Amino acid sequence: MKTVHWPLPVATFAMSLLLAGCDQQPAASANESATQSTASPAPLTTEKMSQQEGEASKTATPTGTGLCAAQEEVLFSCQLENRKIASICGVKNKTGTTVAQYRYGQSGETTELTWPEADSADRLKFASVPYSGGGEAQLQFLRGDTQYVVYSRVIRTNFSAGEPNDPSMEDGIFVRKGDRTIARHSCAGPDVRPIDYEKAKLYADNVGDDIVEFEY
Repeated sequence: MKTVHWPLPVATFAMSLLLAGCDQQPAASANESATQSTASPAPLTTEKMSQQEGEASKTATPTGTGLCAAQEEVLFSCQLENRKIASICGVKNKTGTTVAQYRYGQSGETTELTWPEADSADRLKFASVPYSGGGEAQLQFLRGDTQYVVYSRVIRTNFSAGEPNDPSMEDGIFVRKGDRTIARHSCAGPDVRPIDYEKAKLYADNVGDDIVEFEY
């Protein structure tokens, strides 16, 4: 079972619909030898403690999420069942504006696909639509004649009166060429960052409920 860290805006969105009817700091391991001394260590003064804390903060190395760097906003990220990572990060373009950027590949390696490039004026599109007891959000873009869609969806699976809705949550990506879905990958890693509605609205072009349909 994957562990989902659902962003507050999305969680609030999903919960409101349900009621209506419903990140590593490398374990810096070092070979430390334990030295013993019969003398008691000198107590740390406040000044020394402050100095040590300052040094620690200088050497601390913050890490990012998925393929997003530590200083970037995370709009979406997960490891897919093919063991690749798909992330959408908030980055600065050539005009200094923060925009959503899709990245796909392996952690620690050159990404296989990055869109849009930092010097491009292109932008991802954000769409969302409510379902009975759930909803779906998509971040999408067109590259040539190929369309890439990242999605996060909550689907009600139980419609019996008086019983729980038993929502099913799913995240992933699919790729379409013409009117055919040519690839689809679901999130399968232990940590999933579903689409953040609020950040998506800020950093992508909002196209309302114009989601892309595909065969589930």
